[in-house]
Amino acid sequence: MKIGIYTDPHYSSQEITCGNRYNSKSLDKMRAAYRDFEAAGCDRIICLGDLTDTEDTKEREIANMRELAAFFAACPIPTTVVMGNHDAYVFEPEEFYALLGGCEPSDVVAEGKTLIFLNANHNPDGTPYRPHAFRWDECYLPTEGLQERLDNAEGDVYVFLHQNLDAACPDDHRPRNAEEVHRILADSGKVKAVYQGHYHWGADTQRDGIRYVTLPATCCYDNTHKIIEL
Repeated sequence: MKIGIYTDPHYSSQEITCGNRYNSKSLDKMRAAYRDFEAAGCDRIICLGDLTDTEDTKEREIANMRELAAFFAACPIPTTVVMGNHDAYVFEPEEFYALLGGCEPSDVVAEGKTLIFLNANHNPDGTPYRPHAFRWDECYLPTEGLQERLDNAEGDVYVFLHQNLDAACPDDHRPRNAEEVHRILADSGKVKAVYQGHYHWGADTQRDGIRYVTLPATCCYDNTHKIIEL
């Protein structure tokens, strides 16, 4: 199974935000990445979150999503999008995926391996993020049902999410219960790697037999996408 991965385009009409995010250039970078994914014969593509960003008007935010939806629809390889905190700041999940015409993450079993998608867009009390009503640096990853998903997983397991479970990343980028989640994953003995975004500089570490790969942000750098073969 060959997968193309990228993260944090923060696509919007703004030329630059936060000093180093070149938002309006991200779609061109995504086009280049998708050409690489097609040339490599990828079976699926995964965006690890923060696909889009805020604008001055809701109409512009919706227009950006429709532009991205048209881009995804034109690609013969299916794209799965994990919502990031910036996506959740702009849209409710139902609206986000409706505008994209799908792309919702769901666990995948293929070629004797399992892909599991996690969602840390929750407040520390466990309630889901709501647009314009949360702090990005305070998140939580509900673990209800996770053990069962791992128990039922076929073969080696690969995990995908936006926020960081890697202890090498700053605490404000990690769920409040990141250590609990790591322990569940490690104790399963099945998880080989976790792929993340969110921390724009990227990281790559090993812990308790799990490789934690944090991709650098598309909006900040060139050629940050990866092709992995599982």
